[in-house]
This record gives sequence, C-alpha cells and structure tokens, in this order.
Amino acid sequence: MYMLSEAFIRLFVPEPDKTNSPHTRYAYGRLASFTGLGGNLLLFVIKLLAGVLSGSVSIVADAINNLSDAGSTLVTLIGFKLSDRPADREHPFGHGRMEYLSAMAVAVLIILAGFELVCSSFDKILHPVTGTTHWLSIGILVVCIPIKLWMAHFYRRIGKRISSDALIAAGIDSRNDVICTTAVLLSTLISWRTGWMIDGYTGIAVALFVMWSGFCIIKETITPLLGQKPDPKLVQDITDIVLAHEGVVGIHDVIVHDYGPGRIIASLHAEVPANQDILKSHDIIDCIEQELMQSYNILSCIHMDPVDFDNPETLRLKELTQTVLGSLDETLTLHDFRVVAGETHTNLLFDVVVPFGKTGTDTLTVRIQEALQEINPSLFAIIRIEHQYI
Repeated sequence: MYMLSEAFIRLFVPEPDKTNSPHTRYAYGRLASFTGLGGNLLLFVIKLLAGVLSGSVSIVADAINNLSDAGSTLVTLIGFKLSDRPADREHPFGHGRMEYLSAMAVAVLIILAGFELVCSSFDKILHPVTGTTHWLSIGILVVCIPIKLWMAHFYRRIGKRISSDALIAAGIDSRNDVICTTAVLLSTLISWRTGWMIDGYTGIAVALFVMWSGFCIIKETITPLLGQKPDPKLVQDITDIVLAHEGVVGIHDVIVHDYGPGRIIASLHAEVPANQDILKSHDIIDCIEQELMQSYNILSCIHMDPVDFDNPETLRLKELTQTVLGSLDETLTLHDFRVVAGETHTNLLFDVVVPFGKTGTDTLTVRIQEALQEINPSLFAIIRIEHQYI
C-alpha cells in the first residue's frame, strides 16, 4: 500500500515535499479526491451488481453508501478548490478554512448515511427477506474490502502529510466502509450457513458506529473554526527559531492564528537588550520574520521588547517579584518587567500570565501587592493579568 500510494503522489503532485504551500496542498487534495471519486464509483457499480444478483438489501445499501462516498469526495474536491482561491477584498486572509467546512460537510453525509442504514436495518428486522446467496456476490465483496482498505490508507496518508481534516475524515469514512462491507459479508455467510436472519441487527450496530464517527469528525472540525490551541511542536519550532538569533534573549505573548492549513499568522514579543542598537535589533526581527515565512509559510508580526540587563536594582526587584509569584502559585510567570523609582515609593510594572482554569484570579493583583509590601512597604505593583494563548 505504501509503495502504491507514493507512486501516485510522485506521479501527480509537483514538488510533493512543499506541504506548506497552498498550491501543493491543492494538488494533493485534487489527487486524493479524484482517486476517491473513481474508486467509490467503481465500488458502487460492482456492489450494486452483487446486490442485484443475490437479492440482498444490505449489499445494495452498502453500494448506495459508496455512492454517497463519491458525493462526499466531490464535496472535498470542491472544498480544496475553493480553499486554493487567493485572498480578496472580502477575505484578506484567504479561503483556507473552506477545508474545515468541507470536512464538516463530509461528516454530515456520514451521519446521514448511518441514519439511512439504521432505518433500512430496522425495516429488515421487521420484514425479514431471505435472499439468494450467489458466489459471485461473495467474491465481489471480498475484492471490495482490500480496495477500500487501500483508499482509507491513501486518504489518511495524504491527510496527515498536509494536515487536512477533510481528507482525514474521508479516511475515517473509508475505514467505516471496510467495517460495513466486512459485516455485510459475514452476515451473508452466516445467514447462508445457518439460516439466521442477522443482517438487520448487524446493520444497526455498524450504522451506530458510522454515525458516532461522523459526530467525532464534526467535533474535531468545529474546534479549529472556533480557534484552538496551536500545535505545541509548531510553537516550540517558532520559539527555537526566534531564540537562535543572537541578540534575542527571550520570547513571550506568542499568538498563532489559523486561517486554514498552510495559512498561519503569528504574533509574538521578542525580548532584546535595552542597550543594543535599535537598528540592529530591528534587523534581527526582520530576519526572524523572513525565516518563519521561508521555513513554515508563517506570516509573522514581531513586537520588540527592550529588557534592561544593566541595572542591578531592576534585576534584584524582578527576582524578588518572581519569588513572590512562585510563593503564591508556581504556575504564574511574568514578563515586561519595568521599574519606575520615585522619592517616596517605587512602581513595579509587569504582566502576569495565568493558566486557563485557575481560580482566584480576581483577587490575584491584591495578593501580589500585599505580598510585596510585606517585604517592602514602598513597593507598588501595577499589574496586567493575561492568559497564555499557546
């Protein structure tokens, strides 16, 4: 299966290794969609023939399921085509999220197919019909299973390679079809050998499994549309690239916006020494932005934060504040620490990052202020509470 899949990819996808490119993604999606469309139509025709020869309602239903898969594949192809459209005035961030919508459409079709299978299975339980077992029909079902298994592998392989929810959903649907066809085959053989009419009960079990898979796909597709936490590996790669540049001493406030696979916009704050030449710092930031675009096709906006490393008093007060935060909650962190000293008191200005789900954040500022003033009554904290987006 691996060699056949790679042969297809190398033959029909130009520059297959550039998976971050929207045009390469479209080429992958087009290949998978046309392969699935042709395969599902072929399976529909031969299963329909098997159903007609045997008079089996379940085999005909399985054939109709493949016809619906062909429709799902067409929806996926349209989704890839629309997502490949360039940005325009109404959609300045492109149309990449059409992939998520097409995956949701496939999931709805999966659920509908499962519901139809439930209805036909109930009807078969209430009105059992004895079919005629035909060896050609059994042979056709046996041949269909490895074909659909390869299609599931092909969809999943490409879907993972280009991080496409639509193709991963199609792979799950193909896996479900393998289970459906296997169940139909087994029930046909059992009914033939024993006379037990179990097709309807088997169909209901398979249909419920199919519908559950559809609901899971919808759940996974809604998450990126709402705005999900970015891939930790991607965040770590961004961090590594930024900190690899000499002249950058820290990074915080990383935000990753997903406008569809291969269309990512990121913003972050890069900490640079305050005494470093501003033109040099700006040049470093420009180089980082170019590297992120070249390596990950990420459009980035980087804010430059100067950090004072030369003032011993600032460093002492920052360490003191970090100790106070640690005594209150070890998960709290701070950044953008500044000191404004006066004759009667000293203002400490900083941001505190609080993990999601933490309780007591409404009183956190007061508790930090009280803890600092227990150490030194002249210290006043000006704090901004924020959450981490990664």
